[in-house]
Amino acid sequence: MSVSRLIRRRIKSAKNIAQITKAMEMVSASKMRHAQEQTLAGKPYAEKLTTMLKTIARHTNAAMHPLLQTNDAPKSLIVLISSNRGLAGGLSTNLFKAVEEFMKPKKAEFVVVGKKGKEYALKFQHTIIGEFTDLPDRIRFEDTLPIAELVMKAFLDGEYSDVHLVHMQFVSTLSQKVKFEQILPPPAEEIQQPADLVEAKSEYLFEPNSTEILEFLLPYYIAVEIYHTLLDAKASEHSARMVAMKSASDNARDVMNGLQLVFNKSRQAAITTELIDMTTATLSVAG
Repeated sequence: MSVSRLIRRRIKSAKNIAQITKAMEMVSASKMRHAQEQTLAGKPYAEKLTTMLKTIARHTNAAMHPLLQTNDAPKSLIVLISSNRGLAGGLSTNLFKAVEEFMKPKKAEFVVVGKKGKEYALKFQHTIIGEFTDLPDRIRFEDTLPIAELVMKAFLDGEYSDVHLVHMQFVSTLSQKVKFEQILPPPAEEIQQPADLVEAKSEYLFEPNSTEILEFLLPYYIAVEIYHTLLDAKASEHSARMVAMKSASDNARDVMNGLQLVFNKSRQAAITTELIDMTTATLSVAG
């Protein structure tokens, strides 16, 4: 195969790669925007739910609720939220490094959300008590309920001293950071509100009563926290993949440009050689 033909083949391959990565970049950008819109749309609801929980907690003996009590179990439970696919730069690597650091002083078991998290846990022989690797890109609240039910049951059974959500938090399109959040038992500041920020007790009438409302509201609050964390993790995943694919597209174009220069020089050299041969032949005939 001639050098020119080989270079043309490489240029075509680089062009195909650039087209594929550009398409993946555009798809990831669209999915990222959708995940961000879902997160922003649900934020006022989550804030109001938190305010309501704090208000009801002040009208009950909230500390007696089983989900708010601490225990002496020797293990923690980590809900590790990761992606199902790669091609997202160092997103998964950074997440798993942070988890390893977090686990050094304690013993922990895992609920894994996403195939990458499952692969990590199996590779390092961590105990997995639940796995959710088939969640859709467009997550619904109903998709998170089995996760919430599993972690609450494990905590109520006294198997774990605490439960943490771990995911890559969306900071900006170009930046994501690891976030650890304790959801069980919820930190005191999550459900307690200073007296001067809560309306007078007489302004509220609870039906059937505040204790029963708290019984329903607290598990629901945990599920909402997991749901919004999953949305945030999705936004981070898609933004990281969009940036990675843009970088890949740019690199492919650079390779194409470099190969095109080599191809042009090769053609120029071939033409020059042919001209020299023709000139030499002409001079020989004339002589």
